[in-house]
Amino acid sequence: MIQSIYPSGFDPYPIIRALPHLTDHQPPLGQLKLWEDARAGLSCHYAPFEYLNTEAKLILVGITPGGTQMNRSLNAACHALTMNKPIADAVRIVKREGSFSGAMRPNIINTLNRLGYQKKLGIECAGRLWDTHDHLVHFCSLLKFPVFLNGKDYNGNPKPHKNATLQSMLIEHFAKDMAALPSHAMLVPLGDTVLEALLWLKEKNHVPQSILSFEGRFIAPPHPSGANAESIALLMESVYPGQEEYAEKMYAEYLKNEPWKKRNGKPQPEHRYKAIRKSRWISMQLVRRAYGLD
Repeated sequence: MIQSIYPSGFDPYPIIRALPHLTDHQPPLGQLKLWEDARAGLSCHYAPFEYLNTEAKLILVGITPGGTQMNRSLNAACHALTMNKPIADAVRIVKREGSFSGAMRPNIINTLNRLGYQKKLGIECAGRLWDTHDHLVHFCSLLKFPVFLNGKDYNGNPKPHKNATLQSMLIEHFAKDMAALPSHAMLVPLGDTVLEALLWLKEKNHVPQSILSFEGRFIAPPHPSGANAESIALLMESVYPGQEEYAEKMYAEYLKNEPWKKRNGKPQPEHRYKAIRKSRWISMQLVRRAYGLD
């Protein structure tokens, strides 16, 4: 169980101030490890993501900062500290610079614009949330500090609310942060993993903000990671394709591109491949309808 944010006596800022520039793919630093669950293959490392925007009108929730976000946040914090900025200013800069950074940021900006959040917030483009209008948004993750599974980015498995150690993080950090944020803010869970954990927390009265629902179902736009490129592409379609048409088109491209050869594997059976595409089509159709795109 996690009893506090830091291990006893842990002070990350002298470590951060002395760091060299970190590349996106550099592995987690041992001196910034917060805890490790060797049996589950999980570990958690510090990155300066404590900043809370208590005036936020929009709350974006991811799963956990990945390696890219962790290292970019540490670089931003190191730069801010060497410029003699106060720690309070440094963590705000870090939140803006590190949150959903890398290849994810264009995806989340495009998704927010497609769903109309720039209009709801009165700005020209959601990209302004990372610069001139960062006061409108609070970026956060279910797991506040970067979590890794067997040294690689954690992607939601095991589910955060069904693992004792990760569940502690949800309660100790995320739930407390939600209680401190405006209850009327627009809460946007990014992906089904986030949505499921948020609903678990709401059942326990840990999340005061409302989650968009449509036709009796709660709605989560796709997470901006590259693994959700198909869902994001479906969301961006100006005219939504028919389900059968889409499954046929995707299967034809699958056979043409032969992606299984890169993994030295075998192609999926046609019925299974098409079933997955149809399921994705149904999920994104619901999101589109909930946001009035169809």
